[in-house]
Amino acid sequence: MPTPTYDTLADRLPADVVRCLEDTEQSYLNSIDRMGSVLKQTHCSRPLVVIDRRAVTASNLSANVQAALADFDCQWFDEFTPNPTSDEALRAANAAAGHRADSVIAIGGGTCLDVAKMAALAGSENADRQRDVCRGGSTESLSPLPLMAAPSTSGTGSEATQFAAIYVDGRKQSISDERMRPAVVIMDARLHAAMPASIAACTGMDALSQAIESLWAVGRTEISARYAHAGGRLIAECLVPSVCKADEGSRFQMMWGAHLAGQAINISKTTASHALSYQLTQRFGIAHGHAVALTLGPLAAANATTDATNCNDPRGAEAVCGHVDQAASVLNTTPAQMPGVMSDLLRQIGLPNSLSEAGIGENRLAEIAASVDPVRLGNNPRRLDTTELHELLRRGYTA
Repeated sequence: MPTPTYDTLADRLPADVVRCLEDTEQSYLNSIDRMGSVLKQTHCSRPLVVIDRRAVTASNLSANVQAALADFDCQWFDEFTPNPTSDEALRAANAAAGHRADSVIAIGGGTCLDVAKMAALAGSENADRQRDVCRGGSTESLSPLPLMAAPSTSGTGSEATQFAAIYVDGRKQSISDERMRPAVVIMDARLHAAMPASIAACTGMDALSQAIESLWAVGRTEISARYAHAGGRLIAECLVPSVCKADEGSRFQMMWGAHLAGQAINISKTTASHALSYQLTQRFGIAHGHAVALTLGPLAAANATTDATNCNDPRGAEAVCGHVDQAASVLNTTPAQMPGVMSDLLRQIGLPNSLSEAGIGENRLAEIAASVDPVRLGNNPRRLDTTELHELLRRGYTA
């Protein structure tokens, strides 16, 4: 796809944020009204449009979407649930194939974008290949469709990443392929203005957690740390007003802070709080971002105790402790104080601030600890066995 330019951001965002955006290798538009111009430039005429109709309607942008795509032969797809399954991804890929789509557009939250990514990845393949890919099979030798994404929530960062989170036989699986990373991102602040407070809170916590985890991850690089620090500080400044006031300025900043957190996590990957969160969501229905945030404080304190006997990071324990200090500095605190700071922040934005308040029985903690995906634990800087995970959950059980 070509490289459209976003209107100047220098007067609305900190300089370090703007510098980061210049290096993402993605192109930005500031309005869904400009979707048609990108399609015309790329000679695409038959897009599959994966859309969260409730988000678009709440933003009063339904007419804008229709007008922007009026000159194109669109196939619309909206058959997905908050935790998208492989069957839903397969239906989207089938829809792309049946329409002979030459591109995919996603307009909605993280779920919508994840389904659209799978449709773009497998939409040119035959039915058997589509089924295999949507169940987490090999992505080699595919011919993905070009993808354009317009996020409506400030938190998942899916528009910045090469991952799609799909439930396969009831288990959450992260499907990864660099070709699923959208070439063009539409950062339309009008879509974010309509977020209900509850969604702004949960997705905002997801974004904050991504930035913080990225800073201490084993997969951290200089570039991911730059994205994470710039995005994390922006999120820390605007999260509470974004949820509680929903003013235009804080929602605009949150949109870009969350995007940079997504850029960071696309490089570094997630760590133990995300690994634990999948169990909390799958078993107890706790919204993903909220689930991550419930263990982030205790995990910060635990990671700060990394030493030579339990260090996962080849850079060594001293480097890890410095990374954890930097992560805590996003919230102007220390790792030891992070449990209390996170608890207070959850309370400020109206979310239960402990596992107990979230409705999880203490007798379920050992079960959760024993079910965590070990792959994600390998990216946590401090090694955590099942006993230590149980203790971490116990520390997050009460505020």
